[in-house]
Amino acid sequence: MKFDGKQMPKIVTAIPGPESERRVDDLARSECPAITARRARRSRETGVSQDPIVWRRAKGANVEDVDGNVFVDLTGAFAVAGLGHGHPKIVEAAQRQSEQLIHAMGDVYPGEAKIELIQRLAKVTPEPLTHSILGLSGASAVEAALKTAAVHTGKPGAIAFWGGYHGLSYGALSATAYRENFRRPFLSQLNGAVHHIPFPDTFRPPFGMSRDVSPDEVSHAVLSHLRQMLTGPATAGEGIGAVIIEPIQGRGGEIVPPPGFLAGLREICDDFELVLIFDEIYTGFGRTGTMFACEYEEVTPDILCVGKAMGGGFPLSAAIGREEVMASWGLSSGEAVHTSTFLGNPLGCAMGCAVIDTLVEEDWPARVARRGEQIRKRLEVLARRFPEKIGRVRGRGLMLGLELINDRKSRDPNTQLSMALMDHCRRRGYLVLPSGRHGQVLALSPPFMVTDEQWEGFFTALEEGIEGAG
Repeated sequence: MKFDGKQMPKIVTAIPGPESERRVDDLARSECPAITARRARRSRETGVSQDPIVWRRAKGANVEDVDGNVFVDLTGAFAVAGLGHGHPKIVEAAQRQSEQLIHAMGDVYPGEAKIELIQRLAKVTPEPLTHSILGLSGASAVEAALKTAAVHTGKPGAIAFWGGYHGLSYGALSATAYRENFRRPFLSQLNGAVHHIPFPDTFRPPFGMSRDVSPDEVSHAVLSHLRQMLTGPATAGEGIGAVIIEPIQGRGGEIVPPPGFLAGLREICDDFELVLIFDEIYTGFGRTGTMFACEYEEVTPDILCVGKAMGGGFPLSAAIGREEVMASWGLSSGEAVHTSTFLGNPLGCAMGCAVIDTLVEEDWPARVARRGEQIRKRLEVLARRFPEKIGRVRGRGLMLGLELINDRKSRDPNTQLSMALMDHCRRRGYLVLPSGRHGQVLALSPPFMVTDEQWEGFFTALEEGIEGAG
């Protein structure tokens, strides 16, 4: 099959069986031994085949590996490729910028593209978020936000949520509580002033609550717990200066909080003069059917962290805040207190401008909302057909997931089924990933332009996989 960049409804799938195993061995000896050796070990340990997929090129929603296999990427390469792989306008912006200026000097002598990007961000983010600190990763945006909150409030502590994923560098890891094994080796080096509370998951309610409770009761329980922490002993609440949350948890399992929860969180932060930080690194730039997920609830944070899809594939992020909060840094005394060598890289900023322009001009958030509703309905049909295997359809827009369970009564997470479906879909030519604290959610964060034919092919493969599961 010719790889011409078009959205191809027919998929060339990976070859199962001995031929695939032989390919693993060949690659391990030659082109990419580190990757294939690690995947081979994981295959032996988990019992789930993991043929190496080493990408050669990608276009739109398609990826071709080094063996010529073509896949439909329903991961969006970790939700980065919202506008697809190699979008012409983004490629053109990168080419044009690379001929003019590839590297400048951050906030000392910035490139023109940096200023243009900051101006565009101020236009598309909710008012009054106008002032940006740029970075190269989601974690760096989170760290900039946490540092800003500490400078603004004079308090080093923060409240974060169990299941939250904010990055794995030291500053961000203090807030991350996606999986305990990510934190355990480094606990002595993390900020002990960061405290974690339950996320309001209505499918698995916190605090031992009955599964029959209403979403409002779950929301009230978590918000009341937070208020009690903030008014309790000095060791619990006195040093808290910020609350950080994903408006929809991403790697935590596409968990949407109950309606009104974010507004309640905003009220608490106002009452206690805390900086409210929304981590929209995953959810931002049209992914959930609005430009930013917080717009759905009409709740504006003090600082908005963005990344992933922002750079169209280039590592780029930002912490965007209210003027009065960001002004707490004060004027530079000659050496910036917070900076980095590649801050505001011209190439990335030019690509970021192209991403924002394309999202706005082509009305992608609204298109994602419509497509997301269509895909969600298809997933809900599957959930009704397999109630003992699918506990809930999660997410919003094109950030969706199937919560997989062992049985309806216990709601125990079915990690094995999630991994088996990922493997089955891959063999059929569709790339998906697990999410959730137990890896029990089959997650979909595809490029926005996946075609009807490609979706039909995926649902056929998915249904076959669920039917064939024990």
